[in-house]
Amino acid sequence: MQHTPCRAQQEEVYESTVLLDFLERAKQCKQQELETIQKQLAVLEEDCTRVKAKMAAGGEQTVPSFHPPSQEPSSSEASSSQQVAPDPVTPADLAAAEGLDKRKLRVHSNFDELLQNYLEGSSGPVEDPAERLEEFSDSLRSFTRLSSFRELSAFTYGDQSPSSCSIVSSIEFDKDGEFFAIAGVTRKIKVFNYHSVLRNVGFPNHFPVQEMTCNAKLSSVCYNPYHKSTLASSDYEGCVSVWDTNTGLRTVSYQEHSKRVWSVVYNPTDPTIFASGSDDCTVKLWCPPRQQQHSIFTLPAHANVCSVKFHPTDYMYLAYGSADHCIHYVDLRKPDEPLRVLRGHRKAVSYVQFISPTELVSASTDSELKLWNTELGQCVRTYRGHTNDKNFVGLTVNANYIACGSENNAFYVYSKAVSKPMLEYKFNISRNILPDSSGGPEGQQAELVDFVSSVCFKKNTNIVLAANSQGHIKVLELI
Repeated sequence: MQHTPCRAQQEEVYESTVLLDFLERAKQCKQQELETIQKQLAVLEEDCTRVKAKMAAGGEQTVPSFHPPSQEPSSSEASSSQQVAPDPVTPADLAAAEGLDKRKLRVHSNFDELLQNYLEGSSGPVEDPAERLEEFSDSLRSFTRLSSFRELSAFTYGDQSPSSCSIVSSIEFDKDGEFFAIAGVTRKIKVFNYHSVLRNVGFPNHFPVQEMTCNAKLSSVCYNPYHKSTLASSDYEGCVSVWDTNTGLRTVSYQEHSKRVWSVVYNPTDPTIFASGSDDCTVKLWCPPRQQQHSIFTLPAHANVCSVKFHPTDYMYLAYGSADHCIHYVDLRKPDEPLRVLRGHRKAVSYVQFISPTELVSASTDSELKLWNTELGQCVRTYRGHTNDKNFVGLTVNANYIACGSENNAFYVYSKAVSKPMLEYKFNISRNILPDSSGGPEGQQAELVDFVSSVCFKKNTNIVLAANSQGHIKVLELI
């Protein structure tokens, strides 16, 4: 009986000790949060001061405030207005205020994600505060300044007969943006003069400046980055070809792949070399000036290869997307040891595109795009909003923008900084019956529904070309 009070007292000490440990840990945690918030507030204050100083030094004017006609001013405002007559509101003032309100609304609708981007940047590797703020300002500007599309031209790829299948598989501009090539399941490569297409608005059937007929359905085309009239193509029979678009003649043809080739791409820093990726689970390198009979290198893959892209500045680096749901980033000097295997998609990776030397965008039939940091091997952001379950729908990048097709007969534009779509364009065209399908990276047959099958930005512009499964092509400007 003498031990009972001691045990109770000891239990009470234990409980108090545990409670005190919790409280001290909570205090420490909140103290760390407070220190972080104080640092963030200090950075925000500095940046606010920096922007205000820039506005004052540059003489930047604020957008004038005014009362809409339906809104009565308050009594205090009415009193002051008797003393000083306000400047008349002009249509330009109304348009400026409306444009500002729309941009603010877009920021407010995505505030949490933009705030996270800003805070991550403030604690990132950029040491110069002004440079860091300018980087965030650029991404915010790119996200808010474009709000709609302007249609510049529209035409068709196929013959548009009800029994034909006119799916466009690939659209590519030449190195100067003067010509673009369109290829698809009609087994034809058609080359158009971009400026002629814009001049002849209203013509549903533009005449190509060159047309090349192939032996099989086409999956991909790519212009040489140096030689304006040189174009590579790949097809469903495993054939890889090089064309002279001036003469319309095939200059070399390789029949080395044993299955369908989905992707062909030139090396941007060595124009003598291009690569192809195939359902035969290989990536092959070709060099027509050195070897016109065989590939010069074969990179084995573990699954069907759906897309291949060279690094934009290092000619020995290459990335490919595969049916194993991964992106493989490879140094061709050490092909057996990938630099990175980027995992995160839940289905086949249908496209890969470099958006910068250290950033890569991937598309998958899991209806997601992902932005990857190739140096860290990390997924930076996942983009959702489009629909892509089975077909190749296209992927294109341009500076801070990413565009892809969708299986609801629309295509979507994303800002690199925000995971939700920035713009949507719908093909409002009645559907023809499609007797066949191009299939997709999972090897499935598509249902009889329309989808956007290819998209392509005109380099260094806000112009985008988009095509759907009926062969309808739109030339659009983001404004």
